[in-house]
Amino acid sequence: MVGDMGQDDSLTARIASLEAEVRGLRNAVQTRTVIGQATGLIAAVQGCTPQQGFQLLVRMSQHHNVKLHTIAVKLIDLAAELGPHRAVRAVQVSEEQNGVPTPVDWPGADVVQAARQLVAAYDAATASSGHEPEARRQLTDQVNLAGQLLAERLTEVGWLPGS
Repeated sequence: MVGDMGQDDSLTARIASLEAEVRGLRNAVQTRTVIGQATGLIAAVQGCTPQQGFQLLVRMSQHHNVKLHTIAVKLIDLAAELGPHRAVRAVQVSEEQNGVPTPVDWPGADVVQAARQLVAAYDAATASSGHEPEARRQLTDQVNLAGQLLAERLTEVGWLPGS
């Protein structure tokens, strides 16, 4: 079968297929480079082998439900911003012992907990539109306290300037 300008349609399809394959290979090379950088960063910070670093990166990806390449890019970006040790701790996953997750030993865990408390207090306050004024005042106080706690935690870990 002959297509436009006398070119064979199967040749055109083959060229398009090869161009797509080249784009895929270029993307794979870029992806692997970033994953390799993140793996090396984890291995250096954690004092483990590159294979163990890669497995930790995979667990982080699964734990956060994010593609491996995406978490690698975020880790490299965080390392540039926070430094390598704080970056790895910021995305680190808790280990399980006897099926029970152990707490992650990084300052951000307190920040996350404080943020969750603030969100819960805010949700409770917004859901209380028909409550008595005293109950609404108490919920407002809880939101304010949760906000103060979050600000304190952010300041403690150096993510918010001290007052």
